[in-house]
Amino acid sequence: MRSRFLLPICGLLFGYFAPVVSHAGVFEIGASGTYRRSVIAADSFDESKSLTGSVSYYFTEASAIELSYTDGTSKREIVANNPNSLVTKTVTNLTYRTLGLDFVFTLGPKEATLRPYLKAGVNYILEKRYFDQTYTAAGPQESTVTEDPAALVPSGGAGLTLRLSQTLSLKFGIDAWTSRPLNSKPVTIDYAGRAGISWLL
Repeated sequence: MRSRFLLPICGLLFGYFAPVVSHAGVFEIGASGTYRRSVIAADSFDESKSLTGSVSYYFTEASAIELSYTDGTSKREIVANNPNSLVTKTVTNLTYRTLGLDFVFTLGPKEATLRPYLKAGVNYILEKRYFDQTYTAAGPQESTVTEDPAALVPSGGAGLTLRLSQTLSLKFGIDAWTSRPLNSKPVTIDYAGRAGISWLL
């Protein structure tokens, strides 16, 4: 008697999950980059760029675990407006490297050309260094270097996947993570807009 009810239930469950499981075991390799330049004033600006490589494993049609590595730089150059100032220019260079692990959930059917996605996970900040250089009329002065300790921080993001073929896609999105651990006050957020390409294997 019990098996008579159990078999139809198992059949329904299999029919529901089979299309999802059939897409499991797919790997995706991606590469993306960012570039941003903001003009602060005449001869003063912020500039940042980064490159990210990622490998994702899809255990269902819509769900994946993504491992990523990012190498980025940022530069801020401020030219003094006050002619009486001894300092003529200050330059701050930032370099950072991060390792990310995220859960990625993609919305919409697999066949859709445009699919949004959400991601959440952690970033491990491998390195974060600040190089400060001051310039005077006499030339560059002694530079200072500040380095943040390695830290594990929360991260998240959202974006769109534009499917070009069965295996090739373009991705556009924004990622955000805390600059330092949550117990470091004040809590500040780093973010990056990304554009890249991905291949399904």
